[in-house]
Amino acid sequence: MKIAYLTDQVLPQTATDTAQLMAMVSAFGAVGADVTLVTPRRYGRPDPDLESLCRYYEVEPTFQLRCVPSLYPNLRGIEKAAHGLAAPLSDVAREADVVYTRNLAIVAPALIFGHPQVAYETYRPWPAQKPWSARFFRRLGQRAGFSAILHSQLALRAYTDCGVPAHKLLVAHNGYHPELIEPRLSQARARAELGLDPDAHIACYAGRIGLHKGLGTILDMADRLPEVRFILVGSERPGPVEARAATMDNVTMVPWQPFTRTLPYLYASDVLLIPPTRGPLETTGNTVLPIKTFLYMATGRPILAPATPDLCELLRDGHNARLITPDDVAAATTALRELLASEVTRGRLGAQARTDVAELTWERRAINILEFLQVRQRAVA
Repeated sequence: MKIAYLTDQVLPQTATDTAQLMAMVSAFGAVGADVTLVTPRRYGRPDPDLESLCRYYEVEPTFQLRCVPSLYPNLRGIEKAAHGLAAPLSDVAREADVVYTRNLAIVAPALIFGHPQVAYETYRPWPAQKPWSARFFRRLGQRAGFSAILHSQLALRAYTDCGVPAHKLLVAHNGYHPELIEPRLSQARARAELGLDPDAHIACYAGRIGLHKGLGTILDMADRLPEVRFILVGSERPGPVEARAATMDNVTMVPWQPFTRTLPYLYASDVLLIPPTRGPLETTGNTVLPIKTFLYMATGRPILAPATPDLCELLRDGHNARLITPDDVAAATTALRELLASEVTRGRLGAQARTDVAELTWERRAINILEFLQVRQRAVA
């Protein structure tokens, strides 16, 4: 199958969605698809070359890269619209069996321009988050060549509820690279490499840093647990989280790190944190089943997380994680204290999480999506 993966993102950058798309482009190529990634041309700057781009994202160069001109640099909204027109008209897109994208501004033009199969991947339950969009997606769902790959059952329900036919939708949970989490580090070795106290209780968060990601709740927990070292990995610039953390003796801010340099912090930790709040899911809407969940599980360290509908698709309280009522700082603090007090519980939860995520690799995900797209291709032929 020949896939044109169209993105309006200018690469490389640290945004999590770009890491996800690069993982998938590489995985599609690794399992046998003929894939070309199509990105905007960066006027006045050289186009990225495939090898350097793959080194940045720590993926294999199993695909081709094409940069097409549109309107960069400009206002972001204009850029997205311009690339939404330019990319589907490229020769790469016209010759592909499937136009694949995470960018909604590309989907409708690609269908209008007559591409036989257009696959839209998203974590967003748009019709639920933006009710005005329900009619738009219902009309997309009426187009024979439209399909959607969704990151959660939570998202799936939003699209079926607004009238998109279920046979055009696939839930494909995200994944991880097994080879990149090797060699596994013992806690003692990871702490020695990082210069961390071998006897400290350490709770770690790794990901985007900002109040919109629920980091305020983790800092509230740190206020109540001065004996615990909280490590937050992923800071890119001074902001409210960094400013507050600077006043707290038990919080360590770590700048954004490439994947392989983030791993030692996870292996060094006693507990891995997903902010125990429903804000990123229900208020800001920018996080649904966060991609860090899969990496956390793969490291075999216990996870403390909120019992939100998206996370409950993978995590079960007392089975492979400790889930607590969202936005209850007192309950989260108590749960963390209890986890830190029981090495046996931590070991059991971490081991089960590692077992449960074993098959959720990027390549396995790519195979599932390709099988779905082949079925869709036969249906529209």
